[in-house]
Amino acid sequence: MTIGLLLIGLCGCIKVKDELTINADGSGKVEIQTDTSMPPEFAGNMTGRANGLGGGAIYPPTSEAEAHQFFPAKDFTVTVKQQKAASGDGMTVVIEASFKDINALLSSPYGRAHQLTARIEGSSLVVRGISGMETVARFAEMKDDSGMGMGMYGGLADLQKNTNEMRDEFRVTLPNALSMSTGTKDAKTADWTVERAKCKDAADFATQLSIVCEARCPADGLKMTPVTLVRIGLLPFAELAAGVTDTGSAVDTNKIISAAKFVPYGISVTRSLDLTGEGGGQQNSAQLMGAVVVPPEFQPQKWADPKLDEAVDAKGNDLKPGDSDQNRFLARAYSSRTDGADDDDDSASNSIPKHVITVNFRPPDWKVNEIARIKGSVGMQYFGGSQVVKLTNAVPASWIMDVSKMAGGGGFNSGEKPLTSDALSSLGLTLSVQTAMAQSGMTMIMLQVTGKTAALTDAQVFDANGKPWPTILQQQNIGMGDNDSCQIMVAGKPQPPLSLAFMASGSGTTVEIPFLLEHVSFSK
Repeated sequence: MTIGLLLIGLCGCIKVKDELTINADGSGKVEIQTDTSMPPEFAGNMTGRANGLGGGAIYPPTSEAEAHQFFPAKDFTVTVKQQKAASGDGMTVVIEASFKDINALLSSPYGRAHQLTARIEGSSLVVRGISGMETVARFAEMKDDSGMGMGMYGGLADLQKNTNEMRDEFRVTLPNALSMSTGTKDAKTADWTVERAKCKDAADFATQLSIVCEARCPADGLKMTPVTLVRIGLLPFAELAAGVTDTGSAVDTNKIISAAKFVPYGISVTRSLDLTGEGGGQQNSAQLMGAVVVPPEFQPQKWADPKLDEAVDAKGNDLKPGDSDQNRFLARAYSSRTDGADDDDDSASNSIPKHVITVNFRPPDWKVNEIARIKGSVGMQYFGGSQVVKLTNAVPASWIMDVSKMAGGGGFNSGEKPLTSDALSSLGLTLSVQTAMAQSGMTMIMLQVTGKTAALTDAQVFDANGKPWPTILQQQNIGMGDNDSCQIMVAGKPQPPLSLAFMASGSGTTVEIPFLLEHVSFSK
């Protein structure tokens, strides 16, 4: 389990010092120093494991690959220094990331991890956020309550021995002397430091890490215009306002088409001869495999099913599937999750996500050993604007399976459970809970998502009292028509019923990336 492996490395003795500096012109830098009991060789083995988590990457980053996930190369200049700790145990990682535009900072995974906002209120610049460390603090208390053994998390017990030494320091320096701060303040700098050893218990440590950090300074001399972002994990559920948050901006289709490319992996043709006389031939098939490679800045909110416009063999025979339900099913794409790096470039800073597809069509006749032409396109959907959707008490306790009780012979609450909302209906989205379970210090909710005209971009879970809990959203495109799935992972076991909030984007622009292969020969 990728998340589990990442969290093993972040549990135990971990000390983080995160310093954010914002200049008057909107530029600035971030410096994160992380001391962890995880050995450097273990971090090396985990490099790249966070790929595909998107905005849900686990904070703090502890490798160069993870640093580039939190600070995309198009907006940040990043340096990473990693070495064995002075004590000889574990390692020290120092990440420095400079930026020229505060809005790039706010929209980055780093900004999401801190639920960071910046706005001009009257004559003041106001910056709000959270430490980002609550996720690790809660997962550090993972216990094997499943009865399945924690062997899959090798070394977790040893790493947890030093959780009492965990420490987090979050510092924010603003352009002018602070007029107010919820933390300690010294001239332009606000500081929020939480130490596990000084807290009553693990729950108290996690609670203090969840407190909203706020700092203000006069807006005199500022030459920046921060865009106000809605953070669904920053406020209690009752204070979070539902509705449209922005109308979005136009998509530059020409830039996207120029930057994206289709890379064919190969064509597979299988033809069988039935000698039984029973009318076989069920194994006959043909497939085009490939991927759309597109830079991170042009990643779509949703991928459409590829279109197969033309498939013709060397004799001019049409190979497109027919109109029957079975043939339409075979023509669909089976798409992997969008992740990974370009095969020709293993460097973390230049990794380019790719969306893998498989398009099915009919194989040529036995006597034909060439496909003359395969033509089609893959649609990338960019949705316009954002909207906050709130679902009160969406997941009751009866829906959440307790894996520890299941191990002792408890039941399994199966069957999809729909989530209804006028806001979802107006967006053309249908959501249903496939499974929900609590296991070993985490809560997981698997959702089925259906809809052509909108997509979920973020999710937040709230407990019965309306408190936001650390939430990770993993999108999983399964490439079956309009159906997708996503997994919501929560650090800890919030008290149900659980309320949900989503950021959703509505209909916008579809950009078609064409593919064309001609004169593809193969052996008989």
